[in-house]
Amino acid sequence: MKKNIIYSVLFAMAALGFASCSSDNDLESVVSPDEAVTPIRISATYGDSENTNRVAYAEDGANITATWETGDQLYVYYNGHVNTLTLTSGAGATTATFDGTIQGTPSASSVLICYVRDAKNPSAINVSNTGEITYTSGTLTSQNGTMAGAAKCNVYYGTTTYGTGENISCTFSVNTSILKFTVTAPEGVSSGDAATLTYKTGETELAAASFTVGADGKNTVYMAVPAGQYTGAQTLAYKSGSADQSKTLSATKATFTAGSTYSKTLYYEGHKDLSMLNNAGNARTSRWTANCYMVHTAGNYKLPLVYGNTIKDGATNATAYTGITNENTTQTFPNHKGTAITDPWIKNHDISVASAELLWQDAQGLITEVGIDGDYLTLTVGKDATAQEGNALVAAKDGEGTIVWSWHIWVTKQTFAAGDLTAVNTGEHIYTLTPVNLGWVGEPVSRGYNTYYQWGRKDPFYPSTGTSGANHVVYNINNQEVTGSSCIKNTTATIADNIKNPTTFFKNNNTGGPCNTSYYNMWDAQQMNYFIYTNGSKTTIATATVKTVYDPCPAGFCIPTDNLYYYLESHMTWEGANYGCRTTDFTPNVFFPASGYRNLMGDYEGVLSSVGWDSFYWAATPYSNQYYAPRLSLVYNSGSLTSELSRSYRIQGFSIRPVVEE
Repeated sequence: MKKNIIYSVLFAMAALGFASCSSDNDLESVVSPDEAVTPIRISATYGDSENTNRVAYAEDGANITATWETGDQLYVYYNGHVNTLTLTSGAGATTATFDGTIQGTPSASSVLICYVRDAKNPSAINVSNTGEITYTSGTLTSQNGTMAGAAKCNVYYGTTTYGTGENISCTFSVNTSILKFTVTAPEGVSSGDAATLTYKTGETELAAASFTVGADGKNTVYMAVPAGQYTGAQTLAYKSGSADQSKTLSATKATFTAGSTYSKTLYYEGHKDLSMLNNAGNARTSRWTANCYMVHTAGNYKLPLVYGNTIKDGATNATAYTGITNENTTQTFPNHKGTAITDPWIKNHDISVASAELLWQDAQGLITEVGIDGDYLTLTVGKDATAQEGNALVAAKDGEGTIVWSWHIWVTKQTFAAGDLTAVNTGEHIYTLTPVNLGWVGEPVSRGYNTYYQWGRKDPFYPSTGTSGANHVVYNINNQEVTGSSCIKNTTATIADNIKNPTTFFKNNNTGGPCNTSYYNMWDAQQMNYFIYTNGSKTTIATATVKTVYDPCPAGFCIPTDNLYYYLESHMTWEGANYGCRTTDFTPNVFFPASGYRNLMGDYEGVLSSVGWDSFYWAATPYSNQYYAPRLSLVYNSGSLTSELSRSYRIQGFSIRPVVEE
């Protein structure tokens, strides 16, 4: 594929001895054709200890190796003439010697030497009296980490002094930037197929590369572009046979610095439907939706624009949004408009989704793209969980920019495989626990962190660092730091307001919770009973949770009722080395990290407390007093552990330990 690229190299005219006799950019107009010149033979050696590569850039602190090739040439600009030096030794090495004849006068003290790969026609290079070199070239191709190969377009330039018959040593500077793209081929493209990747800003094509598709469909593609700033939508088109896909990056301005490297990972394969994958990432035979999706490998994904877990095993799960009639329960679970959810699909509620947004992520590059494609929110996960675990919150918006629903993307090594789960028989009920908290990052028995939740809400609040009470830094889609949450006190917010503002802590003093209602069944759809705690006496609920549309757990899992924690409170041992509590009475044993909590009592606005010392875990069960909900509290103080099922205001931000949905 042929393209035009203009490279500009600015230099001091006086030092090069060029005459300023014309404003014409044509080379021949600078120096009269009949001017007498004296041939001078020189050789130029390129390569030194600090800059031994003709591609002089660092990637993660290491230079990518590049070697000179037979046929390489240097172009010498002197007295208005283009002269060629040809490689005479050093092919395959990082240092080479070039030899040739230049036209000039012996009294001159300096020349400009330029390396432009594949400039077979010297007339393609023009030197004007304004000190600008322009060059028209082919494309850059290289897939093996080196810059060896045909059709490169890197410009290096430098000046040197010389005397008649002397060798010269020239240090080159680069006027280009290197773009590195890691690409995964679209569906229908096979190993060995010919492919091209084209990079454009606006309507300007900056670079393109041709390559052969790798064995696994993945390639590393390098391109060289002129340093400078470019404005306009950035697109990268992948073409191989009939497969022709284009991706638009989020940035509308690109600034490339000479000698710098810029990289991007791109997935052109189809989007995998998260609702058709189980929590281990394997294909399901039927659809399961949720408010949290577990992801394990980098790639393109999509999730249906469906409310929470309202589709279960391929069928409508109406119990998730159908409550029971009671003054303390909600019979109709509202959406962001405050109207009843009556169908799984958002579009069936007279709602049109127009855009998607990444609200926050706790690792840079975790989510690299989000968008809307018909009935799906699409997203690209930039890193495998083995390289980077983390959490992200993505949202769908209507045409006015209002959030209509949001989902937790949990990039994790956890799969919730059957062998990793623990059955706990309380004598009244059997609960099957996951090995980690919801949103956990880190090994199950080491210091890590997890997300936090206000009682009855579906959305996670961002974590701590895991080692202190410091907030974990969170980022937007451009990897810029953002504020993870805000707080509104004395609020009259409704459930609908909670949905529209998933990063806002709401504090209603009249209900002790995040909204103006105190329903019992926010996380347990059919629950009319409640936990009673009076003078040390506890009455717990030992039934299976009926998972609601607001439950924050992945498909197939839910929040346990309080009976589990009533049983576990007497089975806990503090494990200081791992900053948490363990119960060894079951196989596998269960570890509860001391993740602390987000404090919203009094004047606190969600600040972290007790990280590394205390843990608090919500139960799905309500409490008889409207202000509270039951919790498992694990408090380590003065060398002793207090482990008990107690109660707390619903506004608090606690951890969640999922159990298998029954």
